[in-house]
Amino acid sequence: MNAADEYLLGDSALYGRLCLITELLGQFVASAPRAVSLAQLEQRTGRPARELVRLCSILCREQVLQVMRPDAGQPQSWTLACETSQLTLEDAFRCAVAEQASRARSARQKAAKAARGSGAEQQDAVHPEIGMLVMQATMGINQSVFQHLRQFSLDRLKVTAAGMFSSRRSSDDGLRAWPPARLSFS
Repeated sequence: MNAADEYLLGDSALYGRLCLITELLGQFVASAPRAVSLAQLEQRTGRPARELVRLCSILCREQVLQVMRPDAGQPQSWTLACETSQLTLEDAFRCAVAEQASRARSARQKAAKAARGSGAEQQDAVHPEIGMLVMQATMGINQSVFQHLRQFSLDRLKVTAAGMFSSRRSSDDGLRAWPPARLSFS
């Protein structure tokens, strides 16, 4: 087995982003139809708020999540824009690709700005015939990948009963906060 077999399309960064976005969407699936706040996401994923806000913004732009308009004093929160049964790994993959493309665009813009400042010129070395052939292959591969990922609904991620129903109470205030939801495959 080759090292590239462990990653989606041989890209470890894309694989990692897909896993992260799937984990994030799993939190929304587990809480559906209720909204999930930024604080809840931070607690459940262990990720920094800045990264979570950026990812949720991408998920909103891709129409997977919708922002809940907070009332005065309410924390920022989001909810799924569709039923959990309609959400698939294809949606997560499209968001991961969009996020990766956004990062690449920013890097290209910074490089182009630096090149203009230094007077260096960029040269496109790809021959049109080669570009066309690779583009056709890429489109075929993408369609196949999307078709396969569409078969994996994220509603397969279920909240375990142990994570949802706790009967223990805290001695200080008589109530204990619900533990964070844990995800498992069914």
